[in-house]
Formats: sequence, C-alpha cells, structure tokens
Amino acid sequence: MKKFLPAKLKTAKNQTDGDSRPKSPEQVTSDTVNKHRDEVLNKGRKFKYPFQHSKHRVAITSVAVVVASLLILSLITGYQLYRRQSTSQFTSQVTRIIPFPVAKVDGNFTSYESYLFELRPSLYWLEQYGTTDLKSPDGKRQIEHYKKVSLDRAMTNTIARDLASQNNIKVEESEVDAAVDRVQALGGNLDQVIAEAYNYNVKDFRRLKREAILRLKVAHALDKEAPAKAQKVLDEIKAGKTFEDAAKEYSDDLESKLLGGDLGVVEKGKAKLRDEVSVVAFSLQPGQVSDVIETENGDYYIVKVTDQPSDTNVKLSIIQIKVKDMDSYLKEYEKTGKVKRYIKTTKDD
Repeated sequence: MKKFLPAKLKTAKNQTDGDSRPKSPEQVTSDTVNKHRDEVLNKGRKFKYPFQHSKHRVAITSVAVVVASLLILSLITGYQLYRRQSTSQFTSQVTRIIPFPVAKVDGNFTSYESYLFELRPSLYWLEQYGTTDLKSPDGKRQIEHYKKVSLDRAMTNTIARDLASQNNIKVEESEVDAAVDRVQALGGNLDQVIAEAYNYNVKDFRRLKREAILRLKVAHALDKEAPAKAQKVLDEIKAGKTFEDAAKEYSDDLESKLLGGDLGVVEKGKAKLRDEVSVVAFSLQPGQVSDVIETENGDYYIVKVTDQPSDTNVKLSIIQIKVKDMDSYLKEYEKTGKVKRYIKTTKDD
C-alpha cells in the first residue's frame, strides 16, 4: 500500500508537469461566429422544411374542403331553386353568396337573389294579412301571380340598371332619404313599420326605394314622346279644343278619361293627387287651365279648375300623359327574343 500511493502521486505529478498551463478558451472571431451560426441554421432547417410542407398541405386541404363544400351547397341549393322554386330564408341567404341566375335580359343576367328580394315581401304579406288559405287552389294562384310579378320586376330592374349605365343616370342618396322620410312622416317607428309591411329592415327598404327611383328616372329620361305629346295637347286646348274632348282623346287616366277628365270636387290636403298637381290646382281660378305639370314619378298632367265651391275645395278636371315605363321595355325585349327565363311562372290571363 505504501508503495502504491507514492507511485500514483508521482504519475499524477508527471502528467501535470507535462502540461502545467491551463487551456485558454477558444478566441471569438467573425469566422467562429459565422461557423456557429451556420451550424445552428443547419440544425433548424431539419425542422423548418417539414413544417413548411405541412403548412402547404393544410392550406391545400382547407381550400379543397371549402371548394367541395361550396359545390355541394350549390348543387343542393340549385335543386331547391330551379326544381322546387324554394323561397325559404335559407335559400334566400345562399343566393346572396352564390350568384345563381334566374333570367337573362338582353345579354345581362338577373340574379335569383334579386327575384327573391322582390318576392319575399309579397309572400310575407299574404301569410300575415291575406284572407285566403295559401295551400288552396286560389291561394296557390295568388302565389304564382306574385312570382310572375316579382320576376318581371327583377328583370325590369336589370333593364333599368343597364340603361342607366348607358345614359349616365344615377340615384342620389338624398333622393332615397326623401323617399324614406315620406314614409317616416306617416308616423310610427320606422323599423317597426317596415318590418310589419315588408318583413325587411331599413337597409333593405332603402334598396327597394333606390331601385324604384331608378326605374322612374330611366323611364322619364328616355321617353321623349310623353312631354312632346303633353305640350301638343296643351297647344290644341289653347287653340280652341275643349278640355273635355282633349281628355277623352289623349288622357291616360282611365278613371276620368270617359268623363272628359272630370274628377269631381276635391278637398285641399286630402286630394288623391300628386303633390305637384295639387299645388297647381289650388292656385288656379275657375275656368283656368294649367301649363304642363311634370311630376316626380315622370308623368305629365294638365289640369283645369271648373268650379271653386270654397277656399278648400275645387271642382277639377285632369289630363294625364304617362311616360313609357320599364315594363314596356321588358315586353319589347320579349318580342325580339332577348329574354330567357330559367324558371317557369304561370302567366296571367
């Protein structure tokens, strides 16, 4: 044991003496930093590229799932729309996402969504306020009638938008505001009134009004014959033709036409006349004939006060000259083969 310990100590001492200086740490240089960085990056790439490939696969799979879902949804909804002509809230919402066409007018598609947008308020009114069982033969005929009317209206909107674009005709928001304000002036909560009458919100109601105003503006702007006809009628009256004879010959107001334009006695503020006509009528003296009156809805009027029983009542005769409305354009397009319907609706007698 005594011999062993000194030997071990001696061996350790000799090892120490052979390299008595401690090792200094490796010197840090730009080369060593770059070398270390490359080593770290190389190790990281082993994880990076598989992760990228995984992200690509997830993205491709997600897109495939979305496309497949839309395809299945389109097939199901297409069957509901074109075969069953569903008018449910679900199919209506889907048509707002997928632009199914319901008709083609002069090369322009009419969307199924626009047709349902016109139809659903009418169906709601029948369900809520109608007195006929909608499952009865008469009820089904009413539904088919509104389907045809709504499809025609959707197609006339397509025509109006196309003609408006060609002729730079636009509807200003102030015009829509004025239309909504007139409804608001009738009283009650606007949201509630619109919901009860149309089952729509204010935004949808503004859309209805905007499309109605556009139809009127387009019809009024493109019809050059109506104002010329109205002026011709007025010139004939001034030349000696009686107002009654002119009304029987030219007026488009069927209720008063056969009576020579006679409306009877009307009361100020309660007359069922356009505001523009009423204002002029109550400014005339008995026997006076107005100039041509252009109204907001595009029609033209000539009025004559035949008697004034009191300050608030006048006996009135009118001549109405209507502008060519958008329905006339649709009929012309149909005659020339420019209309294609993708669903069938019962034609009215």
